Amino acid sequence: MRLVIVTGMSGSGKSTASKALEDIGFFCIDNMPIR
Repeated sequence: MRLVIVTGMSGSGKSTASKALEDIGFFCIDNMPIR
C-alpha cells in the first residue's frame, strides 16, 4: 500500500494534485477529519 499526503495553503493546488492522483489510480479523500 502506498500513502501520499498532500498539504499546503489555500490556493496552492491541493485539489488539482488530488485530481491528478485520482487520474493515475489513487483513491483520494479531501478534508478528512483528524479523529
